[in-house]
Amino acid sequence: MPGRAVFIFLLLWIIITSFSSCKNGTVNPYSNCASTSDSVIPLIINMGDTLNLYLDSLMVLGITTPIDYHEKENRLYTFDNYNNRLLEYLLKPTRNIIYPENVHKIKINKKTSYFRYTSPDSLILYTYAGAELLYYSITSDSIYKRLTFINKGINRSHAAPPYASATSPVFFIGNTVIGFGFLIGESDNENPAGRTISSIIHLPAGNIRNRIPYSKVYWQNNWGGSHLRTPYTAYNKRTNKILLSLPADHNLQIIDSNWQVKEIPAGTRKKICINSMNLAKNNKKVVDAEYALQYFTSTPSYRNIIYDQYHNRYYRILELPPAEDKMVNRKLVEKEASLIAFDKDFKYLGEASLPQALALDNFFITADGIYFLNVHNKDQNIAQYVQCKIEL
Repeated sequence: MPGRAVFIFLLLWIIITSFSSCKNGTVNPYSNCASTSDSVIPLIINMGDTLNLYLDSLMVLGITTPIDYHEKENRLYTFDNYNNRLLEYLLKPTRNIIYPENVHKIKINKKTSYFRYTSPDSLILYTYAGAELLYYSITSDSIYKRLTFINKGINRSHAAPPYASATSPVFFIGNTVIGFGFLIGESDNENPAGRTISSIIHLPAGNIRNRIPYSKVYWQNNWGGSHLRTPYTAYNKRTNKILLSLPADHNLQIIDSNWQVKEIPAGTRKKICINSMNLAKNNKKVVDAEYALQYFTSTPSYRNIIYDQYHNRYYRILELPPAEDKMVNRKLVEKEASLIAFDKDFKYLGEASLPQALALDNFFITADGIYFLNVHNKDQNIAQYVQCKIEL
């Protein structure tokens, strides 16, 4: 009997504790830990040339400013969202300030979050409001075609429209236009398989499909609803495959032309764990932007996946919580970023820390290295792009 009494007491204690936890909106977090036993291979990242782009009194070039680099002409096109202008820079080797060769006024009334320069006369502009692609003629200063990623009249409450940027471009592949994005929030009653993050426009009819749910790491637990739900993508023209990097997943998702998804181990060799929130999804703190940012800063996460077509290899960026000695009065500071390199078959090549103050959302890649915007530059008349050379 004493044993039975103890058992009943323990059972009641577990039930009461569970009820109390649910009532308080707290849960035990899940830790997604790196499983590899391999050692870290150090890379060398050398800092090369710095590009100094001149900015006039109207122009602000920040972490979300859309850019488009063209290798053949060695030109960088930037879009001035505040004044709806296209600026064209010839990236000739020089220590001097590079002035824009051309500045075009673009007559649109929506904010452009991403664009493609397709010819001296044509742009494709993406606006998140309405999830629209606007085909624009520079010569006639007009929009001559519109496409949307949203199925109008069809309620797809868990399908995310593209959140296009340099870290998650819009892909124009054959007769399809493909974008990736995310919806903010967490929900206990959602269908994980129906929370899709890719939208596809099939041309010429313009039919829209929503595909690719989050990987199964996300199917349970609370991942904060924002920062750890942001998808990062790249495209390899040689293999005709899309690469998807999700912040809480040590694996990459490789998507082929038939929309089949294969998971590839592509994580750090550091001994880290990515932790879910310790809050239930219905806890009101989840929608507190500052609390969500604190959670994001306190746990490791992945972000950019970059295909280096010049060396036929891949780079994935990992962010780690800031070191204790860098915290000032417990205030939030930048996470510490590192770059992980893989060969064309995703064999691990090594990893190394990236310099602080790089805008990881604003970058372009050349044969000489990856250029990131320097966010600590204090000169308002200059935008600085810092070159990172990866040495294996």
